[in-house]
Amino acid sequence: MIIDVFNAMLRALVAGYVGQFGFLDPLVGLVIASVLVGVAMLWVVGRTSDQGAIIRARKRMQARLLEMRLYRDEPGLILRAQGNLLLENSRYVGHMLRPALFLALPMVVLYAHFDAVYGRRPLRVGETALLSAETELEASDLALSGTGPLEVDSVPVSTAAGGEIVWRVRAKEDGLGSLALETPHGTVVKAAEAGDALSYVSATRANSWWRRLLLAPGESGYETESVVSVSIGYPSREIGALGWDTHWAVWFLAVSLASAYLLKGLFGVAL
Repeated sequence: MIIDVFNAMLRALVAGYVGQFGFLDPLVGLVIASVLVGVAMLWVVGRTSDQGAIIRARKRMQARLLEMRLYRDEPGLILRAQGNLLLENSRYVGHMLRPALFLALPMVVLYAHFDAVYGRRPLRVGETALLSAETELEASDLALSGTGPLEVDSVPVSTAAGGEIVWRVRAKEDGLGSLALETPHGTVVKAAEAGDALSYVSATRANSWWRRLLLAPGESGYETESVVSVSIGYPSREIGALGWDTHWAVWFLAVSLASAYLLKGLFGVAL
């Protein structure tokens, strides 16, 4: 399917990029990628927005702010200036809406791939995680087995809300492997990984195209419709420096937006 081919290409690009920085702190590769995304955002804004209208809207907002300073002793004039400022601000936001729409889908897709690298890590030897299967089948209809680093460590348990069956899995060694979920309608094979390396970790395998595009791009689809998705609860990975660790998206947004703002003059783009 075209979604799986698209995801495979992006996975290869992201994994190849991450591999260039495998010997460095994860923050280094993340910061460089964030700067590149900031430049790409500038390019999209410059090509999809009315730059002249944005500049005029910004100048009008500045003029309204000056009015508020000049007429600070005239309540009526200040109120009028505030109303005009809100109007000009809404116009500015309207001009930025078009590039935001062009950026929305690529950013969501990119987030899913980056989260597979910087948002989670493989299990370490001895660690456990929960594998959950979203399905309407009963636990007695399913069988889970492992090949490679992860082994099944519990019996299946149905969640209280229903619609989900859960097992506990344990990492017994480093490496790549798989977990096979057998159902009356076929087998769903989920990739599994254990170790300490910075790598592309696929937490979920799903059968719907939109989940694979937006939420679970790490693996291809499958034909067993009775199973909506199979997920491994890998531990979260935090990225940081100087003792301050946080979610990777905080660094990504801060660096990419700061890069776009600082480089806008170089690229001749008004924000």
